Amino acid sequence: RAAVEPFKMEVPAPPPPPPPDDVAGGGTAPVIDVTSIELNPVEECAFEAGLGLAIGFTSDSQLSGFNWRVSYVVDTAKRRYIVQVGSTEPADYAPGMNAMTFVAEGLSIDEVPKALWQQSNGLLQLALTSPSGEEVMAVNMVVQIRVDETGSLRRFIFNPME
Repeated sequence: RAAVEPFKMEVPAPPPPPPPDDVAGGGTAPVIDVTSIELNPVEECAFEAGLGLAIGFTSDSQLSGFNWRVSYVVDTAKRRYIVQVGSTEPADYAPGMNAMTFVAEGLSIDEVPKALWQQSNGLLQLALTSPSGEEVMAVNMVVQIRVDETGSLRRFIFNPME
């Protein structure tokens, strides 16, 4: 009779931890905390009216050459529409407390596809973006759209900090 080898079970070593999120230029992704959001106007207004935004935020690391991209996003039954509203100039943000401001003169109603008018809700997205174009974080605000009694398109932006 042949000798039987004892059953051996090898337990594999646990996998190594995942690498940290990478940001342009190497390193880990910064930790960003939004501390305040101010909108102008704060009340319902004409859809094509100008828009002013100010965001206070903290960062745990230096952010060199970053900018904020502002877009209006609407999902319809057929597709997603993204209207680029604008962006801030690249800026250097130090670790600690920072602020950004953004002003848009207004949105020409002719630039907005009619399918967007028929949606009652959209999303105003402010994306903090690295110099290579990578989105580091985003602030999303619900935008309610309606047609008033005169047939004009109106908007109201909900401040997520309120």
